[in-house]
Amino acid sequence: MSEPNEQVTGLRLDQISTHVATLGDAEKFFVRYGRAVGGYLRAILQDPGATDEVMQELVLALLRRGGVAKWPGKGRFRDYLKAAARNAAITHLRRTGRQPAAAELGEVADPHSAGSAADRALLSEWQSCLLDRVWRALEGHERRTPGNICYTALKVFTEFPHEPSPRLAAIATQRTGHAVGAEAFRKQVSRARCLMAELILTEAARGVIPPTADGVEAELHELGLWSYVEDHLPDDWRTRFFSA
Repeated sequence: MSEPNEQVTGLRLDQISTHVATLGDAEKFFVRYGRAVGGYLRAILQDPGATDEVMQELVLALLRRGGVAKWPGKGRFRDYLKAAARNAAITHLRRTGRQPAAAELGEVADPHSAGSAADRALLSEWQSCLLDRVWRALEGHERRTPGNICYTALKVFTEFPHEPSPRLAAIATQRTGHAVGAEAFRKQVSRARCLMAELILTEAARGVIPPTADGVEAELHELGLWSYVEDHLPDDWRTRFFSA
């Protein structure tokens, strides 16, 4: 399956590779979401220098093929990275002889905790990383498709949510250099929302192995992204994009 910025229509999510456990795929995934892992570590360690050190250790572990050796190839890769980062943080604290504060003990005590500051940081940064990739995919789609301004239209609509359509169309015209009427602008925004919903669904599915409709929907709810897609996917999205 191509990356989202290479193919944005006609997607079959059940065709996404289930081999994220291979070293190359795992490294790419880590690069995509390394910022989120860093946010998780910063919330635990409360020390930028220690965070950088532990992040380097995680990257080296991947390069040595040890970082993904225990990844079972199913479930959520985000959970695997969270556990790996947590273990690395604990190892660092023990190695340096540092006495963690009570708050830090709470962060590392339960690897499955969902309400800690570290977990909230991970979810927030993961959401941000995912949306960054989706926006880049939309931008690439616009560049490759003459006459399509889906990226520009949705960006303008997002940046100026209270402006009327004629004003938004004028801003889009200024940015693209091509005349855009209010009605055409509204249509471009509608198409862009549908395309963005597909791209979000696809990107989320890459970290859920195997990708299933229920698993990906649950992931989007947890990441706070379901509202981005629920009104913009076709009614038959479950059967259209996933195997029965």
